[in-house]
Amino acid sequence: MGLLLRRCGGRGSGCRHRTPAGGGPGGLKSLRLFFAVWPPETVRQRLWRSLAPLREALPAVRWIPPERLHITLRFMGDVSPEHVPRLLSAAEALGEVDRFEVGLAGTGTFPRRGPARVYWVGVRGRPLVHLREGLDFTLAREGVEREDRTFKPHLTVGRASRGRRGGDRSRVPADFTVPELAFTVGAIHLVRSDLLPGGPRYANVHRAILGTGRE
Repeated sequence: MGLLLRRCGGRGSGCRHRTPAGGGPGGLKSLRLFFAVWPPETVRQRLWRSLAPLREALPAVRWIPPERLHITLRFMGDVSPEHVPRLLSAAEALGEVDRFEVGLAGTGTFPRRGPARVYWVGVRGRPLVHLREGLDFTLAREGVEREDRTFKPHLTVGRASRGRRGGDRSRVPADFTVPELAFTVGAIHLVRSDLLPGGPRYANVHRAILGTGRE
């Protein structure tokens, strides 16, 4: 099968193909999509509360509200509507994967050196890496090229405000910790992201259930 989709946007190594904003079949607008795991609301709320000291220490950071906290499995970029069914097929092909547990542990920033741009909470659990590898495989069967970057499971919890990136003062304090919150991963989601002045708005396009096939 030939290549159907190519990643595009600010997170890749360059835009090699881009569907125009109104350039889908019949002029349909392309969709900005990514695959994600959503922690349970209770976990997201507990994590948000645990980050209160960090928010106080770094008030210039744009902190992600709890309803938007997620683990990105793979960012797809701008996708023409005609290709979305292939993404759904790739996700549903993972239905035989058993549910598994992961835990939140550790904090840090990207990049590792220089001014911090992204603030994250780490995710431990090798099965999550295996899930991403499985998603890459099923996407490749649908004609989607593989990513070159190493998958580093994390939740983005904050972003540096533009024009306010400092030096060491922008880093997470060495003595700051978050509770080791564990939860079961039972599904992956295909999520639409609409970029708005007040921040992105997310909408679930599809949920593929693990361990039980189609919902």
